[in-house]
Amino acid sequence: MPGFIHRLLGKDPKHVEGLREGNILWEKGSPDAWYYHSKSAGLTARKWWARSLIAHIGMELILYLGLYFIIHIIYKVGLEGENKTEFEKLVMYFDKKISPLSKDLTFLLGFYVSQIVRRWWDQYKLLPWPDSLVLLSHGLVDYSKEGSAKFFRTIMRYVMLSYVLCIRRISKALRKMFPTNESIISVKLATSKEMSVIESHGDLGRIWWIPLSWAMTMIRNCKDDKFIPSDSKILIDNLARFQSSLEKVDSHDHIILPPLYSQVVKFAVGVYFILSLIGSQELEVNPYTVFPIFLILKFIFFFGWLEVAEAIENPFGNDEDDFQICDLVSRHIWAIGKNIKQSSGPPKIEEDSGDDITDDGNAPYVVNINFDINNKKT
Repeated sequence: MPGFIHRLLGKDPKHVEGLREGNILWEKGSPDAWYYHSKSAGLTARKWWARSLIAHIGMELILYLGLYFIIHIIYKVGLEGENKTEFEKLVMYFDKKISPLSKDLTFLLGFYVSQIVRRWWDQYKLLPWPDSLVLLSHGLVDYSKEGSAKFFRTIMRYVMLSYVLCIRRISKALRKMFPTNESIISVKLATSKEMSVIESHGDLGRIWWIPLSWAMTMIRNCKDDKFIPSDSKILIDNLARFQSSLEKVDSHDHIILPPLYSQVVKFAVGVYFILSLIGSQELEVNPYTVFPIFLILKFIFFFGWLEVAEAIENPFGNDEDDFQICDLVSRHIWAIGKNIKQSSGPPKIEEDSGDDITDDGNAPYVVNINFDINNKKT
């Protein structure tokens, strides 16, 4: 159920899917759900309806028009003589007073929505992606050494564990995907011993950075095994950036837009349209159009705008317009597993395969340019 009615009843329109079944963590992820929501995947009827204007404010508009026509029928049928005249004067008075308010409301609502949208996009940009860490490993980790692959897979497991513990505290969808600590153990993001150690230090949502500390310690202690022959500082710096990004995402949950701001905006919009139920009544002296066209347009403009802000105010919720965080976690696990398997490097190219040289012995796609003595191209 969309709009404020959905938020009032607290119903979730979407079922959250878990990870795939499997014995290995990196086989449990999948990119399908994440890329299903991409623009390039196409616009299906389900996608369109869930994010359409009708789905978000259609029910509210019907209820509002119902109230409007109740008052309108009372004016047309129930009032006569002097009462009808007094009501028409009241309508004209309300219309005169509320008309200038629309300009102020446009400014107030426009500024509010722009702040919400900026904050929404900033939060997504701060979400760290683990892909760069795996990519760095191909240049830093010596995968030819026995145990090096297991070493780095453990580091990436700690990275994703910190990611899940941090985001789970603020994401309603991720809490459904991992409702308990046992569910994290069951997908093999953590062992029972590791989880008990973290739990002994307090609430997991507050100490989500502990697995990243373990990863740092592993990198420092790997010098003897020489899993990272040199430049381990590069990997440490990138892990620190990963932690910093999660910290900033976590901070957005603490530093929120003042609730008073949104209350003022919602109060102003609500009062404006309540008064418009009287001020926008079509009188007998005016051309009769049955439906209040201009009132409907105003409702769509202002409530549609307000709905944009409310739909993305909490991007870690469980609506279609929120971040598809569960799908993103599944995609990250899949990508890490695929990327680590590329440690063997690119396939070897045979010298006579013709992939890197042409028949005349020159490198392909190279244009030979001759210069004359005056340094002009010929």
